[in-house]
Amino acid sequence: MTLDQLKILVAIADQGSVLGAARALYRTQPTLSVLLQKLEEELGVQLLDRSSYRAMLTPAGWQLYKKARGVLAQVDDLTNLAHYLAVGNEPSLALAVEASCPMPLVLEILQSSDKKYPQTEFNLQVENIWGAIEKLRKGEVDLAVSPWFLELEEFDSIPLTRTRLLAVAGAGFLADREALDTEMMKSYVQIVVRDSSNNPDNRSYGVLDGGRHWVVGDHMTKKQLILAGLGWGKLQESLIEEELKGGELVPLAIDRYPCSVDIEIRAMRRQGQPVGPVAASLWDDFSELGRRRTWLKEPMV
Repeated sequence: MTLDQLKILVAIADQGSVLGAARALYRTQPTLSVLLQKLEEELGVQLLDRSSYRAMLTPAGWQLYKKARGVLAQVDDLTNLAHYLAVGNEPSLALAVEASCPMPLVLEILQSSDKKYPQTEFNLQVENIWGAIEKLRKGEVDLAVSPWFLELEEFDSIPLTRTRLLAVAGAGFLADREALDTEMMKSYVQIVVRDSSNNPDNRSYGVLDGGRHWVVGDHMTKKQLILAGLGWGKLQESLIEEELKGGELVPLAIDRYPCSVDIEIRAMRRQGQPVGPVAASLWDDFSELGRRRTWLKEPMV
């Protein structure tokens, strides 16, 4: 059985006759008849009913036709994929995103890349705090989007936007307290997201030393615990806009504590690391996004 024979079978079914198939395939009718007869002999089943003036597929022929169409479609996909990879396009690309980053920015870029490179698989990994940077440093991902905590000379980076973290609590959590300070807040549970890196940075980033802490694995769980009145903590402003407007969450003013923190979000890649066409295109898209948002002067998300 050859692909050529399957193409003939499909063409006969699609065109309605051997003559029509010959015209569609730019072949002679006798050639198609011989090849189809050899296929019948190989399979031991009659595929074409030749009893009438216009030969038609038998029921067995129609069953094989359905399978043949699927096989030929898979061959086309395989051929297209081979051509795609032959020009150097990466079969897969890994991107690590720190969970406090505004996801709509990342999704905008991925939607564009998926349209341009539909045969590249994107592996999107969501990390906490230093997790995305650690993945990039170890070479486990090709690109990262993360808060720019400090100068990291080992990476190329593109400023994308700025976002804000706000210290918040449920509406009734501290209703009986008029003035708040860090010593007082140590007696209340602070909800903290666990750093997903294997070697967390020693800096606390707002975690109160000596206070009560509940540790969770993601920001959405942290948000739900704070809404339930089980503690307080910092959350990305864009994640809690509706709750702030509705009064379900209230911003806190704590003496000698950074209740509002602006953070810069950057796209990053390892310096000197060879990149393929898809990664280069993704980097260009991030660059264009950074330039566009700078031009629009949109500092907050």
